[in-house]
Amino acid sequence: MTPLFSNFARSVPLAALAVCLFIPNHAKANPDSGSVWNDAQGDAMIRRSDTNNDAPLPPEFVPIDLLSVSVEGWIPTAPTADLYEGVVVTNEADFVRIQLVVDGLVSPPGPIGLQGFPYDPYRFGNRPITGFIELDIDSQKNSGGELMPIARHRYLANVGRFGLSPEGSISERMVQSAADFDSDLSTFPQFERTGSEFSLNLCGCFLPTILSQNGNSNSIFESGETWILSGRFFERFESFAPLSVLFGGSDFGFFNPVTNLRFAHNSSTDITTITLVFPITNAGAALQAGQPEQPIDLSLSNHTSMEEAIDDLILSSSFASGDLAVLVDDWDNQDTDDFREPRRWEVTALIGTAPLLPQPSSFYVWTDTGFCENYADFNLDELNTELDDQALQSFIDLNDGSSSDADSIINGEYAIQNFGQEFHFYDLNYDGILNDSDYPTPQCPADLTGDGMLDFFDISAFLSLYTVQDPQADFNDDGLYDFFDISSFLTEFSSGCP
Repeated sequence: MTPLFSNFARSVPLAALAVCLFIPNHAKANPDSGSVWNDAQGDAMIRRSDTNNDAPLPPEFVPIDLLSVSVEGWIPTAPTADLYEGVVVTNEADFVRIQLVVDGLVSPPGPIGLQGFPYDPYRFGNRPITGFIELDIDSQKNSGGELMPIARHRYLANVGRFGLSPEGSISERMVQSAADFDSDLSTFPQFERTGSEFSLNLCGCFLPTILSQNGNSNSIFESGETWILSGRFFERFESFAPLSVLFGGSDFGFFNPVTNLRFAHNSSTDITTITLVFPITNAGAALQAGQPEQPIDLSLSNHTSMEEAIDDLILSSSFASGDLAVLVDDWDNQDTDDFREPRRWEVTALIGTAPLLPQPSSFYVWTDTGFCENYADFNLDELNTELDDQALQSFIDLNDGSSSDADSIINGEYAIQNFGQEFHFYDLNYDGILNDSDYPTPQCPADLTGDGMLDFFDISAFLSLYTVQDPQADFNDDGLYDFFDISSFLTEFSSGCP
């Protein structure tokens, strides 16, 4: 890696819009090699979510940093013996392989005190990973999602804690402040309506069973070790359960079969790879079991696959009403065969850890998100301009000294009540106060990505803006787009950021 790209990879924060537009295969790899979603190294930040924003973490805790998620069609070489060795399938597949790669050593999550389990998230190590990798398998943002209270712990409800907004119109559904939280799907914004149907769950909702571990076998996940654990790590969203007649999951209507998950730490690269292989079809489930294929049925106690969960969703969607009818929009009359190419699925990620001690107002401490996001885009136009400054200032002017201002005085800033159970998208430095330290416009004009660095990506951003004659590219403010703008940009670029 050249110094330019090495510095870029460690920049915090990152303007993810530039990443999605200007880095080939960065947001998604070439479909011929599967689907790989990358996230910049070094952009992880601690985002507590308890009322006092002081949930204790281990001393010198390093935020868990997401590097990539790959979602690929897969065929295991020996499915009855080892699901994790095999080859990528680039078209219709009978298995999906989901791989989550994070920086450093992270351990499986122990239970966080739900469903009768004790609070013991650090059972397997001092850096447990929690979070959700959500899969939108039909690429329809109007179908799929979770209802409250689960929705409060998912991507659209928390991405704003990082000063980030997802690319595209789905950004209008993200939570920007605590005022957006309610249990009414009909109210704006519909953060419950994520578009996703399935997720890889690192929720800490259960106690995993260790099936195998190497190293010293002390049940603490350590450097260089590889474990395989058993638990309900993969699920169809719980919101669909009231429509479902599936049985054999953790409750009636739930699709969350017991499956295996592999944690592997590479001591030479110091990365941890978390891998799930799961059957897409009942043909894949039969290969895994080494038995004849069973027909689709309603039971998770025999051969089961995503195909069964999708078939159940399609059949039951026509009976949905109310909020559920909104979440299953577009699923009626679909065909299960249309969802067998994982490279076409879309992915979001929200990861973090758990506090050392239970918090009555929060289960998780968030540290990273993905993918294709815009930083400090307060007016959601996918640009970093003075309009974002104006949005922040207008909010402060309107709410400073109001009943929602925690300090209740007019002092040129706005204090968030019950921070950080509550938060605000505009609070870029996440200190609970909106003031002039949160202005997003870059201090040097050539920093078009807004990441505090001048590099290739700013040049690429300028060229794209110049091509479409965007006002940001008019560097000499003469209303023309010509050589003099290019010269002015290069002068600013060479001068560096303060």
